[in-house]
Amino acid sequence: MSALCRTALVAALAVGAFTVGATGMPAQSAGNPARGRQVYERYCIQCHGARADGAGEVARWSQPKPRDFRQGVFKFSSTPYGFLPTTADLERVIQNGLYGTRMPPFAALSTRERRDVIAYLQSLSERWRTEGPGTPIAVTEEPAPTRESVTQGRELFEANCAKCHGDGTGNGPSAVKGLVDDWGSPITPANLMLGRGKWAHTARDIYIRAMGGINGTPMPESTGSLTPEQVWQIAHYVQALGAWSGSTRELRQLAAGLPRPSAVLP
Repeated sequence: MSALCRTALVAALAVGAFTVGATGMPAQSAGNPARGRQVYERYCIQCHGARADGAGEVARWSQPKPRDFRQGVFKFSSTPYGFLPTTADLERVIQNGLYGTRMPPFAALSTRERRDVIAYLQSLSERWRTEGPGTPIAVTEEPAPTRESVTQGRELFEANCAKCHGDGTGNGPSAVKGLVDDWGSPITPANLMLGRGKWAHTARDIYIRAMGGINGTPMPESTGSLTPEQVWQIAHYVQALGAWSGSTRELRQLAAGLPRPSAVLP
């Protein structure tokens, strides 16, 4: 395998944050940490480093930076803000990668290999020994997206999201001034018009991200400040901004014709 190919593979196993929606998999990994270390050293070390501190030889060219697994902080999770992810969350990122980053999908790894490397990662932070994974966010039944829900979602988006996400491309006033994550690295709000996020693909994924926020970033949770109905309306508006899975031409045309959020700088 060429060095370049291996670098791409290496970047994939565990870049910045592991996660997935609740899929009924066990909350704790049943893997073997010793075997998992071997998987890590084969596929992850060039980005995440020999000490799993995110300082591998490829890290200097990576944005976002590879995750420091010693801290036990993972950006994408089906659990509430501040809680550890489930094994299913970690497995989703390993298997699917993170779109637009150096973290490629590792779908070719066997289930045992994925569970083993998860067990190894869970051995690296004291958090896994003192805390259990959080309970996944409850996802209410998704209502059908309609012209009314998309229109209402745009108003809610303007009030709650446009400060950072602007018109959906990530050009809000806070983004223009500059945002950083908890590690001091520059961070850019997602361009929601791409039709997918690093982790999110569907309206359900958008709902979970809006409810739970993103650990280690300025993206807050909305649990308690917005109702599930309102979060679904925002999710359907975001879904209509681009060719997200499940979006329709009619609702995309509707969203394109709505006024731009007023929080966007001229």
